[in-house]
Amino acid sequence: MAGWRATTTAVLLATAPSLVHGAPCSLADLGWMAGAWRGDGPATRSEERWTLAPGGRLMGSAWELHTDRPGGVIEASTIQADEGAVTLSLRHFSSTLGQAREEKDAPMVFKAADCRRNTVVFDGQGPQLGEHMTYRRSGDTLNFVGDFIHQGKPLRVELAFERSGD
Repeated sequence: MAGWRATTTAVLLATAPSLVHGAPCSLADLGWMAGAWRGDGPATRSEERWTLAPGGRLMGSAWELHTDRPGGVIEASTIQADEGAVTLSLRHFSSTLGQAREEKDAPMVFKAADCRRNTVVFDGQGPQLGEHMTYRRSGDTLNFVGDFIHQGKPLRVELAFERSGD
């Protein structure tokens, strides 16, 4: 969901898109994300998993590993209510868990800005200001679009995952 998936599908953009903010979000609105989702590329295998946890929170885990060489990335995420807003926090690790990408006390933070039926847009906070992540479910497909700023340049990541379990 961040730049680490850029190896799967990445397109540099000339300008970052501006989003129109819409419907407010609640944790109950996001239950459609729950499940296991697989997304395999030409040289990678990946999975994203969202589980409903106590208090209506969503706990997420993801991994992307290369099929032709060592390496990849692991991600831990949570979506929860935080001071009246729905917040997605995440951290990235090397495929061996030997190195964290974010600082020890500084996960990436995104707040839900727009919830529609089976769609949520998260806007980056703090160092991620100007970045956006969109999840959209259509049947057994979960699409992810991330608009990030990587080394000062806009970067778009688009992924499609197929449902692989609950």
